[in-house]
Amino acid sequence: MYWLSFKKQKEPIVTGLILPGGGARNAYQAGVLKAIGDMLPEDASNPFPVICGSSSGALNAVLLASSAARFQEGVDRLYGIWANFHVGKVFRTDPLTAIKSGLRWGLAFAGGGLFWQQPRSILDNSPLRGLLERHIRFARIQQAIDSGDLRAVAVTASGYSSGMSVTFFQGIKELLPWKRTRRTGKPEELTLDHLMASSAIPVLFPAVRLRNEYYGDGSMRSTAPLSPALHLGANRLLVIGVRNPRLDLVPEADADSPYPTFGHISGYIFDTLFMDSLDADIERMRRINHTITETRNKQVNYKDSSLHQVDYLVISPSRDVRDIVARYVDNFPRSVRVLLKGIGALTREGRPLMSYLMFDAPYCKELMELGYQDALDSREQIMHLLGYEEMADKQD
Repeated sequence: MYWLSFKKQKEPIVTGLILPGGGARNAYQAGVLKAIGDMLPEDASNPFPVICGSSSGALNAVLLASSAARFQEGVDRLYGIWANFHVGKVFRTDPLTAIKSGLRWGLAFAGGGLFWQQPRSILDNSPLRGLLERHIRFARIQQAIDSGDLRAVAVTASGYSSGMSVTFFQGIKELLPWKRTRRTGKPEELTLDHLMASSAIPVLFPAVRLRNEYYGDGSMRSTAPLSPALHLGANRLLVIGVRNPRLDLVPEADADSPYPTFGHISGYIFDTLFMDSLDADIERMRRINHTITETRNKQVNYKDSSLHQVDYLVISPSRDVRDIVARYVDNFPRSVRVLLKGIGALTREGRPLMSYLMFDAPYCKELMELGYQDALDSREQIMHLLGYEEMADKQD
């Protein structure tokens, strides 16, 4: 967890919530949000007028936005969904589906695509679509915007044809689209397809067509994941990450390091996909903030706009998620365990991959408990961020 001291602002506080992707690790975000709901007064309105998410973080973002008129109720619903998760609610795990998938990919590779149509994905995530249909009422998003409980909600996806990171946002009429290098923001009424596109992990899950282009996971091209919230009017940010910030140790010079398995490499790719852009963007914002504080008028002019200091708080796991997932490996369905074992994911080095795919209630509950406690440990900073300074030092 790291943060900046919050300065007094002349303009009203508009706090943006950033929920990056992380597969099953996103259960941690539900725990942090549950703690925030418990910290606030019972009659408190939605503390996050701007909510932005990508990949599985987009699922959390939209569910929360659809409950913005009743924030604490929405947090409880989000917590309940993660507490009752199992892998079969995200992708099909029956042996027949696993065998068919293996055969399709084998025949496609062996025949070079001549005798068998190339498969669209390794896993069938149609159960996830059904789960989201049952739990998210998209019409309530506009109702929350019209009532003033929500300023905007945004979901980011990556276009396979254009190579653009596209942030689809639904919000108040005053918000304008934007375009930057390889990233753009488009006003659009959000649907289930936007969520499925944003969470379509490449190769694992099928791409989703939105209008004239196929889209995949929003983390792929998201070089500036903090940017959408700022474009949508946020002047403070709460970022709930899902990676422990401690760096891994480099093996000793004479250590016998095993050759990386496919599972190890896949976990490394997932870490890069979900985490590295966020860490880089936070580091960039810290440098900009530092530069601004060193100027005389606390402002830096850039082209046709000016840069202002943005106060922020980052909450991330205080324990290594890879150590937590090791206790739950046997909870994977047998068909999934066989697949993971075959690619070397059940080894210590393969734990990162497992931590993203372990959509299982006991594992998710432990992550939520960790998130809840980490948020309580950051109570003072959270309450200051949200403008509840008078309650910051009070304990329940």
